[in-house]
Amino acid sequence: MKRFCAITILLLSMSVFPQLTAAEYKVKSLEANSENGDFGTTFYGKDKIVFSSSRKNGISNKRWEGNDQPFLDLYIGNVEPDGEITRVRPFSSAVNSKYHDAMVAFTPDLKEIYFTSNNYMGGKVRSSNLKIFRASLTSSGVRNNIMTLPINNDKFSTGHPFVSKDGKKLYYISDMPGGMGGTDIYEVTINKGHYGAPRNLGPTINSKYKEYTPYVDGDILYFSSNRPGGEGGFDIYMTKLDGSIEEPINLGKPMNSKGDDISFIIDKTTQRGYFSSNRRGGKGDDDIYSFKELTVNPICDQVVQGKIVDEITGQPLSNAFATIYNSKGEKLRRIETLKNGEFFFKVECDATYKIEGDKFGYFQADSTLVTNRQNAFENKVILKLDEKEFLEVNGKEVLNVRSIEFELNEANILESSYDELSKVARLMEKFPEMIIQFGSHTDSRGGDGYNMWLSQKRASSTVSYLIGIGVDSRRITGKGFGETKLVNKCSNGVKCTELEHRQNKRTEFVVIKK
Repeated sequence: MKRFCAITILLLSMSVFPQLTAAEYKVKSLEANSENGDFGTTFYGKDKIVFSSSRKNGISNKRWEGNDQPFLDLYIGNVEPDGEITRVRPFSSAVNSKYHDAMVAFTPDLKEIYFTSNNYMGGKVRSSNLKIFRASLTSSGVRNNIMTLPINNDKFSTGHPFVSKDGKKLYYISDMPGGMGGTDIYEVTINKGHYGAPRNLGPTINSKYKEYTPYVDGDILYFSSNRPGGEGGFDIYMTKLDGSIEEPINLGKPMNSKGDDISFIIDKTTQRGYFSSNRRGGKGDDDIYSFKELTVNPICDQVVQGKIVDEITGQPLSNAFATIYNSKGEKLRRIETLKNGEFFFKVECDATYKIEGDKFGYFQADSTLVTNRQNAFENKVILKLDEKEFLEVNGKEVLNVRSIEFELNEANILESSYDELSKVARLMEKFPEMIIQFGSHTDSRGGDGYNMWLSQKRASSTVSYLIGIGVDSRRITGKGFGETKLVNKCSNGVKCTELEHRQNKRTEFVVIKK
């Protein structure tokens, strides 16, 4: 593989992880390839590709002595549905320089470009090491404000930049001291033009050999390496970005060959992508190949972000539960929602699930989820629960109405309970034959006689209120039970928590006839 220039660009196989096998791919060469070198594709927006080529119609008329081909320039082409690249033309005369231009990356807004080049300033090469530069791009493609990154150093090389989809991280390779091998993959954070300290991605990703061309898709890292155990020179591998997989997965044939296979990129919405190779049978020195991912990526992960809400009000329901089942109906996990009604599940790609929501006092609701094949995709699910009209409590059928609240030691109904009492009136209207008894209960604190008196007073007050808003007096009665029907151990003299006492301090609308 003749790579890049007198700058010998940092173009940049280990055994396959025993429990995981790469997806299947269909590969084809492209008509857009030239007789010279074509490689290093980068997505430019949703439907265009930028790549490097030494084809004869480049900007520079100089030839590199390494392979007697023109210096590399950047080209742009349109991405077709079948993976072909059409309408290939120079990216911009303002971007291409008299030196090699290759291995570039763009920020998500396409306003900045990162590129690898010789350490040159003022038109002169300062050292043989490579550096990553950043420049702004005008609407006409002019490259302005070229700056060297703080991660560069005259004593070692950096190259092969890749910017994360959110623009917050830069991945690159370097042979800086302290690495695992020849060239390692590093990561730095980007914050408003400032860069964090370089972080080596560690021994489960890097090896004592050379790692090249990092590409991140969600939480998956694709890269090339010349470690032993591959199909040829440089092979393409995949692994978890967090290093949680013990050994990277070799993508195998036909993605890898006896030649050098590098610069993997993929559009996760179409499952189509590109890589570069100098394998036999190509049109030029290096060629660009397109591929289609036919089966599911073995380490493809997704997230379900759900919310359980009240169907009538649309308000989120706390203390509800979400349960997820696989396609066989087997329960995988059951969790309680957060205070805002939200829940989260990790799921696999290209799989079918049933997600069920439930809460005491509500009917269950469920939704079928079919995940796609996009790694790190976030699925949105909203489960709307319809509130039950009746509940079975301690062997009695009662109206599904929250406990009525009163002023402390008084029978005056708090305004916060007016909606609950309106619900009682609506149910009485819906079931015209229904007869109910309102029961008021206290906890054991206070005198027995006082508690009986207070509960009866509250029962009478509640019945009067309901009659006042239209409930037929012949269909409702009220009774105070004081502390005679406790639902737990908290009788006189027993030490209990406030929550336990509150369970006894309750009201109930018991159905006598329906």
